Amino acid sequence: MNRLLKLLHYIGIDKSIAYSSGGRVVQGLTGLASVYFIGTYLSPEGQGYYFTFGSVLALQVFFELGLHNVLTQFTAHEKAHIEQDKYYNLIGESRYISRLSSILRFSVNLFAAISLVFAIVITCLGIYFFRSSTAPENGSVEWLTPWIILSILSAVSLFMSPIYAILMGLSRVKDVSKIRFLQSVFMPLSVWTGLLLGLKLYVLPLSSFISSAIGIFCMWRGDMFKQLNKIWIAYGSERVNYIHEIFPLQWKMALSWISGYFIYQLFNPILFRYVGAEAAGQMGMTMQVLNAIQAFSFSWMSTKIPTFSTYIARHEFASLDSLFKKTLIQLLSVCILILIAFIMVLNFIDLILPIGISERFLYGLPLIIISFSIIPNQILSSLANYLRCYKKEPLVFISIIIALLCTASSFICTQLYGLDGMVCGYTFIITFIELPWIYAIYKNKRHEWQTSLNNNSDL
Repeated sequence: MNRLLKLLHYIGIDKSIAYSSGGRVVQGLTGLASVYFIGTYLSPEGQGYYFTFGSVLALQVFFELGLHNVLTQFTAHEKAHIEQDKYYNLIGESRYISRLSSILRFSVNLFAAISLVFAIVITCLGIYFFRSSTAPENGSVEWLTPWIILSILSAVSLFMSPIYAILMGLSRVKDVSKIRFLQSVFMPLSVWTGLLLGLKLYVLPLSSFISSAIGIFCMWRGDMFKQLNKIWIAYGSERVNYIHEIFPLQWKMALSWISGYFIYQLFNPILFRYVGAEAAGQMGMTMQVLNAIQAFSFSWMSTKIPTFSTYIARHEFASLDSLFKKTLIQLLSVCILILIAFIMVLNFIDLILPIGISERFLYGLPLIIISFSIIPNQILSSLANYLRCYKKEPLVFISIIIALLCTASSFICTQLYGLDGMVCGYTFIITFIELPWIYAIYKNKRHEWQTSLNNNSDL
């Protein structure tokens, strides 16, 4: 037992990482089970539609623009001056109560309009995209009705996102986390059950419906609607000004989110259009596993972010940099080991599950290249989070540039060289352009900010 504890300490596993990564292990296991069900009960073309549906729906980032993250912060700031009794009556200065109410009313009214526009736009856009991209061999896939239903239900989920954000700001973190946990359990279960019943692509709207139903039921059972109603009717003369208060914080976050779509979400739609549904399905299945690996290994870094911020506040920069470097090495070691295991298992999985499951993934050189592109991505995410612990965002401009380069590369390289071209172009940009650029920013800003903070503390 002592040797095991020493080993866990050596590789950096503490209680925070155990709890954080534990949830991701559950998600990873359900993801692996989903790989089996999708590979067994959907055709290669159907698999392509399955993952491309998700990539097209991710366009909702252009509609929410990171606003729900900002709403949590603003709600928490107003809630700090207000108390609520057991009946959720508001106690505090009227101006704070009125401002809190204005946030809720603004969010609900705005997202009601946004969700309606999203439903119309995404439905029409998806129909156009899939009809114009459908190859003759994909004609047997029934996608139109599932897509329309899924688009409408996704608009419902979009409408609910600011409500979850406001509840988080109201210190209902535990309740929202419970909702998220139940959704993470029952959504894949609904997918598996639907596939077993032969529902094919209808499992996606079924899963979306289950997600919304769980959220509504838990908010009703947990008196969250009652709490929100008390805030809604407390509307007064004081209001939060979107243009002068929210927008200055939102726009940087919005640009980062939009850039992330072009960097990480364009693979499937472009492959679907220019190579075919089967290639899009292989990329989608591969990225599902790789994203799980990336999220799990990044637990080593994400759990240290509060400690980084504390060191910065105390100007303990030697301890900060030492912990950051140690954590980065641990993170990369875990990530590389799991990537090697994933590639090895994929080569032998057909001996265990003789259903040709490996054919549903990328294979050969594209698999190796896209798998190990996670390593520079992990370094990039670590450097970005380190810099943000100084409460600054110096990477907005570079995010936009990299997004434009990745978009251009994906379109051009895929049309010229197919799947191999897309994978090589993306990895080249991430590894040889973005990584050196952000590392240079990291070195310069780290020195500049630490020197400035030290100078200010001497005054």
